[in-house]
Amino acid sequence: MSKIAKFVVIINDNVSWMEEKAIQFYSRLFEQKVEGEKYVEIHLSQKELFRIQNDFSIEILMAYDGEVPQSYLKLNSSRILNENLGASKAINLSEIIYFDEEDLTVLIKRAEEIARQRKHDLIWVSAFSCDAILIKMLLSLDYEEFDYEESIEDQFSKRIYFRKNLNDLAFS
Repeated sequence: MSKIAKFVVIINDNVSWMEEKAIQFYSRLFEQKVEGEKYVEIHLSQKELFRIQNDFSIEILMAYDGEVPQSYLKLNSSRILNENLGASKAINLSEIIYFDEEDLTVLIKRAEEIARQRKHDLIWVSAFSCDAILIKMLLSLDYEEFDYEESIEDQFSKRIYFRKNLNDLAFS
């Protein structure tokens, strides 16, 4: 069965699974369970997921293998986050939780389709410098690295920013 990506509603049935998968992912990425747990507590804990539930500019896109959830990411179309990027309508992909490259490809390509449908002209991603798989995937999909001054400073791995201009791309 082929994998698909679709939006999910944040409910009790999926938040504990999402938090658990995030802890697994970030503990592996940072090579320390404590660091992974700290990052998730700030960005993807059950409390944080329920907080963003009512923020209409943030959506969760989840990859499924049949009916089984596999991976997910946050799509953020907030005007405040996406201002000063030199685009009239940008969208951000963040907190990309994945366990294989196929899931990652499905998520990113579906996010690009959604961005095009919604007439966004720029899609951008914040990647940790230690996330070699994500970085390689973004470069293979014609994302380019750019400088971005983020107002949040944290103790986690350095971030690298990538963007893709959607104006010149034909709808697929």
